[in-house]
Amino acid sequence: STDCAEPTPTKLAGAVADMDTAYEDAKSRAHSLPSTTYVDRAAGAIAYETFTAGVYLWNAYVHIASPIYISGGAPDVFIFKVINYVTTAASVSVILLDDGTGRGMPRAENIVWQVGGYLVLGASSDMKGTFLVNLYVTFGAGSSLSGRILAKAAIEINTAQFAYPNPPPGSPPPIIPLPPPSPPPSPP
Repeated sequence: STDCAEPTPTKLAGAVADMDTAYEDAKSRAHSLPSTTYVDRAAGAIAYETFTAGVYLWNAYVHIASPIYISGGAPDVFIFKVINYVTTAASVSVILLDDGTGRGMPRAENIVWQVGGYLVLGASSDMKGTFLVNLYVTFGAGSSLSGRILAKAAIEINTAQFAYPNPPPGSPPPIIPLPPPSPPPSPP
C-alpha cells in the first residue's frame, strides 16, 4: 500500500501502471471476424460454448451458466473483452481442449479476460486465464483460478485457490493481494 515503507509504494505504482497498460492493450484489440461468431456471442448468456483462438467482444455483460470450452493449441491466444461485468453460476468450469493439431493444449497464460466492470465467480467455479478487471473481483467459496487476477479496486478471496500457470521466460512473478494496512496508532 502507499502508506508502507519503500520500496512498496514504488513497486505498487509500477504494478498499477503495468496493469493499466495490459488492460488498455486488451481493450484496444479489434474483435475477430465474422462478427456473428465473435461479437455478443449467445447474447452474453454463455452455456456449453466452445471458443477457438481469437478476440471476442460482448457489449454488455457475460454470465457463464455452465462449463465452457477453450479449444486450440499451446501457442493460440484467446481474448475475451466484456464492456460491463462477468458472473458465473456455482460449479462452472473453463475446460481446455486440445484441437488435435499436435500443438499441445491451450495455455492459461494465453487466455485474457478484459472486464470493464466487475467479476463475480460462483462457489466452486474453476476459471482459467489472466483477468484484468476495471472494478472489483469476488471469488465464491471453494472457487479456483489457474492464472492471474488484477483488479483496480478490490479482490475478495473467500477460501479460493490459485495456481499460477507456467509463465513465459522473463514474466513478472504473480501478484498476491496484501491485507489492508493497520491504522496508525492514536496520538498520546
